[in-house]
Amino acid sequence: MEREYRLFSPRQWIFIVSAFALMGLFSGLNFLFGVFLNPLIDEFAWNRSTASAAYSINMFMIAFCSMIAGGFSDKFGTRPVVLVGLLIAGGSLLLSFFIQNLWHYFLFTGVLAGTGRAAIATPVQAFIQRNLNRHRGLATGLAGSGTGLGILILAPLTGFFINNYGWRISYLYLGIIFFIVALPAAVSLVPQRRPPADSPGPGRSPGRQEEAAPILPEASMGMREILKRRPFWMIISSHTTDCICHSVLIVHLVPIAIESGIPHVQAAGLVGVMGLGTLIGRISLGVLSDRIGAKWALFTTLVTQTAPVPLLLWVESPYAFYAIALMVGTGMGGHGTMYPVVTREYYGPKRVGLLFGAFITGASSGMATGGFLGGLLHDLTGDYTLSILLSFAAGVASLFFVLAYPSRIKPIRKEDVAHPVAQPAG
Repeated sequence: MEREYRLFSPRQWIFIVSAFALMGLFSGLNFLFGVFLNPLIDEFAWNRSTASAAYSINMFMIAFCSMIAGGFSDKFGTRPVVLVGLLIAGGSLLLSFFIQNLWHYFLFTGVLAGTGRAAIATPVQAFIQRNLNRHRGLATGLAGSGTGLGILILAPLTGFFINNYGWRISYLYLGIIFFIVALPAAVSLVPQRRPPADSPGPGRSPGRQEEAAPILPEASMGMREILKRRPFWMIISSHTTDCICHSVLIVHLVPIAIESGIPHVQAAGLVGVMGLGTLIGRISLGVLSDRIGAKWALFTTLVTQTAPVPLLLWVESPYAFYAIALMVGTGMGGHGTMYPVVTREYYGPKRVGLLFGAFITGASSGMATGGFLGGLLHDLTGDYTLSILLSFAAGVASLFFVLAYPSRIKPIRKEDVAHPVAQPAG
């Protein structure tokens, strides 16, 4: 009887913990652009939009490489793709120690880091969708919650390194930490031939949610037909616009707070608070999606992310900034959980790597656009008003795109009535 109530098998827990570590490194490192921004500007006298362009290059590389990495992981498996990504991403951190001019910065933190991280995030998320069927939302949330913890740990740790050793040594230390954590996690990603939840056996009862067919009929018709249909473009558009919304804040929330009079140390803490929100959102929205479905869980998380953004135009208290960072982070975390689940729920497992890679391409394009425009609008106007309005407008647009998703229609299946599932004895 004990096994009947077990959420995941020991092997599945290994998958979740490994994905947790890898996603923590991926997201934590992406959030550090804002932490490094001021030290680099101070040393090299770059303007804010120029420095922000490295983040945009990073996101464009993730956009370009994610679909390729997802397709390779569908064909060759997750582990070899992730290991290649680790070498490139970890190498980019070590090479950043040698930055002397702008093209070094763009190459190491933009091109190489984006390429390597694309080969980590997309295959790992696809791996979870293929290998865990029962409680998939919870599993995705638990694995993805590493993103929140990664931000929560890496942001203050990097701030400590920068304050005590300088930004160059900080990059070097981050590279060493990256390889120590990432290599064992990547090696453990060996797929199961048959996920335990797929076939009922002693002590297990199959869940109806996990056995449901994909929502979209074109899921079995091939990529050409998928690309012709409206749902694909609604999903990619919502991902793009909602990433424009929060990328402005990932790169510029700390500078926004500093310009509002918040001391630098307290402002830097906003990154950690956002990471805490991400941790909360990842798990809570995963649980919620198992109950209400991917579409409405995604809508809920995007409302949480978007609603507090215009408050940045008026707040001056550090506590108000922390509350906004927590809400935005919770929304971001939930969004990170929901898009892999949306991909699996709408299209099934067959092309989950390729399709999730396509959606990440849209997302990363939005991240690149928001991060760059946030800095450019500041340079053109002298403050962050238009940047904040851009973030809010993009968040509202993402809500309308999600509302245009089709909803699951659950027909009554004949076999559900004629052949009810017997509960295992004992």
